[in-house]
Amino acid sequence: MKTIYIRDADTTLAVDTSHFTLRSKGRRLGRIPPAMIEQVIVDHGVEITRTALDRLGTLGIPVTFLGKEGRVQARLVAPWQPDPAARLGQAAAWFDPALRLLLARRWIDAKLANCHSVLRRYLSNYRDDRLAEIGRQITRHRNQVAEVGNIPSLLGVEGSAARLWFEALGKMLRTPWLTFTGRNRRPPADPGNAVLSYCYAVLANQLLACVEAEGLDPYVGCIHGTEARRPSLVLDIIEPFRPALADRLMLRLLNLGVLREEHFHQPDGPANGVRITPDGREAVLKVLIDWAKECDEAFGTGKLLTAPGMLMQREAGRYRSHAASGTLADFIPYHLDPDQVRR
Repeated sequence: MKTIYIRDADTTLAVDTSHFTLRSKGRRLGRIPPAMIEQVIVDHGVEITRTALDRLGTLGIPVTFLGKEGRVQARLVAPWQPDPAARLGQAAAWFDPALRLLLARRWIDAKLANCHSVLRRYLSNYRDDRLAEIGRQITRHRNQVAEVGNIPSLLGVEGSAARLWFEALGKMLRTPWLTFTGRNRRPPADPGNAVLSYCYAVLANQLLACVEAEGLDPYVGCIHGTEARRPSLVLDIIEPFRPALADRLMLRLLNLGVLREEHFHQPDGPANGVRITPDGREAVLKVLIDWAKECDEAFGTGKLLTAPGMLMQREAGRYRSHAASGTLADFIPYHLDPDQVRR
């Protein structure tokens, strides 16, 4: 996805007859042809003119507005597709307990398969007996997925595997200034969890835009229930992408020194968690946008090689196609390694 990230305060995104323009303090900084833009992310303090918003909406280009600490505050998305077939397919799955459980099992199975794939790749370069044992335990948890008879039990299996997985993440981090002992959030208590929370939020926002662009209802999923303001379908679809994209991105950013100790701060005191600085957030977005070019094996090779945003757009499109045709029972979620697929 061709993402335009506008960070500098006092910058304005406007539009002329054919191009978008960037201006600061009355001075034009440059022009951007619409064909180069598939998503816009604007930081706190950046302005967008009404004319530019109209043009972005007409072109179906999603816009994400970030707050002071990089949290998503609002989004501009294209209108839903007028064909209700996919949304009716979603509703049919929701009211079919057997189909809901089948889809929930497949998303969790794919997530655990991708955890194992990441571990296998790491162990091909670094020997670690504990990581090898964690890999075997995650596989045992994965083998239980097909046997559980309800979603709460499924979430119990996933939670047990997740604790093992986050232990493994801590062992795969090779940064002397950072110790990662497990997942915590709201607020994240350490830099590793701050990166995870930010990566999850960025990917979830991209996927939400993809889901809405496909005409799906983001609030009707299978695993995560139907609570107010919870985009359940987005949270379902993103499960296999957490280890495959976000967690690997966290390891890459920290192990390669893209993010350093100075990229984290506690603006509201230790009790209110660790935050990533604006420079750190820009580094995360840049690597996320360019990752496919820099790390071929991250998303496959050859015709499978693609950027994260396009990968999730394709996943949302596949889900829409199955929902619209009434074939969600045949939907197989994303696997980092296709040889790990179980039907």
